[in-house]
Amino acid sequence: MPLAHLLTTKDLTDQGLQALLKESNTIVPHLGHRHDLTYTLPGRNIALVFFEPSTRTRLSFETAAHRLGASTALFQQAGSSIEKGETLLDTIQTIDAMKFDALVIRHGLDGTQAQIASTVSVPVISAGEGTKAHPTQGLLDASTLVEHYGTLEGMKLVIVGDVRHSRVARSQVDVCTRLGAEVAICAPSELLPQEHDFTHGLQTFHHVDEALEWCSVVSVLRLQRERFTDVDIHDLDAYRQRFSLTRERLERYPEMRMIHPGPVNPGVEIDHGLIQHPQSLIHRQVTHGVAMRMAVISRLLTQPSSIVSINKS
Repeated sequence: MPLAHLLTTKDLTDQGLQALLKESNTIVPHLGHRHDLTYTLPGRNIALVFFEPSTRTRLSFETAAHRLGASTALFQQAGSSIEKGETLLDTIQTIDAMKFDALVIRHGLDGTQAQIASTVSVPVISAGEGTKAHPTQGLLDASTLVEHYGTLEGMKLVIVGDVRHSRVARSQVDVCTRLGAEVAICAPSELLPQEHDFTHGLQTFHHVDEALEWCSVVSVLRLQRERFTDVDIHDLDAYRQRFSLTRERLERYPEMRMIHPGPVNPGVEIDHGLIQHPQSLIHRQVTHGVAMRMAVISRLLTQPSSIVSINKS
């Protein structure tokens, strides 16, 4: 079977994107009744290779694999031989030599996953990379919205916050625009993305009130200070005044829905208590994270050509 990887949502065909959304939303109702789920990957073993901290993504990939009947092994950089001087590629080749069936990889440096995929003998699934891509997050966000609205066609989605450093934003833009949504961004000038190919065609707002007046769904991002190098936000009060989603702002538009990839910094980008607000879909996103990652793992390992284009040469 030809080797296939999912490093970015751009790897997905349009038919593959639709297939994953359909499968994810078919799985969701059965997640609380595991006896309803079919083990499609019994005996398979998947390595979760995380060079960055993670809670939601790692646990949902692990849960997804187990509910497909596969087993998992976790690699984390802390305590590994990398701390003794081993190179990243030497570590990856060691893991590959253990003959896993797939590698789920999170790494903070853009381009690393493509380098890894070119050297290993099994499929690689991105669990987030640098500032460029988080494909399964973009997919699960779309799946959550499809469940709630039925379609993304004609939807107005605004992404608010630290867009510049957000891999989630880049995957959301690709997935949601392909599904027919109109997408805009809202951020301070220093946190707007610099890539013209990413921002081309996107409406930009400079105040959250303007963005909320326009949108039907708001995707809120946290300030990713761990990725700040040449920028910083010194005045959080000023940031909150212009860009935070407060309870009053959310409730001004009762039909609007909020999503957030997590982790949330309450009191910064959203008010305390809004995670549990009736207009919040955040916990539903977590549920869809398991279902979508089940769909991705199953398809990529059993019928990859149904979701990605494969070069068979």
